[in-house]
Amino acid sequence: MKIENKSIYHQHNEIDGNIQKDIEEKKYRRRKRSIMIILGAIMILSLLNMFSIGYYKEDQISLRKYAILMGGAIASSWVIPYHLSYKEYRKKYMKILLIVGCLALLLLVMFGPPSIVPNIKGAKGWLKIKGFTLQPSEILKIPFIILLANVLAKGEEKKLPINKIICNSLIIFIGFAIFICHQNDLGTVIHYGTIYIFMLFLTKLDKKIIIGVTGAGVISSFLGGYFVLKNSEKISGSYKIERIKIFLEGLFRDSYTKNSKVGYQVNQSLLAYGNGGFFGRSYGSGVQKYNYLPEIHSDFIMALFGEELGFIGVFIVIILFFTLYNIIIEIAISCKDSFGRYLALGIGGYIISQFLINIFVTLGLLPVFGIPMPVFSYGGSSMIAIISGIGIILNINKSMFDKK
Repeated sequence: MKIENKSIYHQHNEIDGNIQKDIEEKKYRRRKRSIMIILGAIMILSLLNMFSIGYYKEDQISLRKYAILMGGAIASSWVIPYHLSYKEYRKKYMKILLIVGCLALLLLVMFGPPSIVPNIKGAKGWLKIKGFTLQPSEILKIPFIILLANVLAKGEEKKLPINKIICNSLIIFIGFAIFICHQNDLGTVIHYGTIYIFMLFLTKLDKKIIIGVTGAGVISSFLGGYFVLKNSEKISGSYKIERIKIFLEGLFRDSYTKNSKVGYQVNQSLLAYGNGGFFGRSYGSGVQKYNYLPEIHSDFIMALFGEELGFIGVFIVIILFFTLYNIIIEIAISCKDSFGRYLALGIGGYIISQFLINIFVTLGLLPVFGIPMPVFSYGGSSMIAIISGIGIILNINKSMFDKK
């Protein structure tokens, strides 16, 4: 009789286990399907937007090249990040490979010949090889997140002292920041810092320490901005200082129109959004693409989107990105492995922060940083990094189900 009771108990456990497995499988498939649909929708909208620009800017934009880059990004994210287990990134050989690869790229940008490393608008942050341009600082955002996730996960697993975790993680951030600062690309350094702070906030470190450090940085920024604003007529300096000055003056004094050199882009971007209104001028009817707004195919691409499709169109894009971010956070929370959790959180923070920075810049709510719009902006480096990151997210999602 006891054997029979054990058998019944075992059957109940087996049934419960199968039910739980079915629930987990449905969650896995739902998350995967949702990510693929959202990514597909973003890509379709970006292709339509780029086609609207490229029809009038064939000398600057190759739609065929853009489509090839998009296809290449999808293929590369499918072949390696999606199929390679995210746990492989923790192995010693992979860490060495990532560090050596990062150093090689950054050193090549710093000391490479002008034929390969051109000086573009005062910055040396691109590699130009046989007609293709690569921006290492964009590509390296994923290795940066992987290395940082390794350090934070190791600190949590080994219960290292808080000071040691912060010091170890700072070494990684400072290492990347020094090289990128040498390229004269302050905007990208700020984005790396945003990713770093985002990941720190989601650790098990004492939130008082993180909030204190972040608060000190925010207060310092406000005080520095106030000083620049009050003494704007006396201060003169680099192009970056001029950008900060015009941002502050435009934000508080509406003076973008007075500075045609530095504030012109933001002024034209705001005009584009204003012309678009709620419903937009209709697809293909935007006027800013007629060389009124420089770099409209790159950092200011959302201005044309807002002009042609209005607030409704921009709101749809915002919903898509925030839904994608929420799914990534759900995957991170569901992941029991600390490294997988930090990796997913880092990639989620990377995508949403880049999206928000770009939107805020085009609305004049942040200084012009030169941060591209994820997937939408013309250029392969950011697209490859973003889609590879999503490939890693899909792998983390898949591995949780496979383990079951």
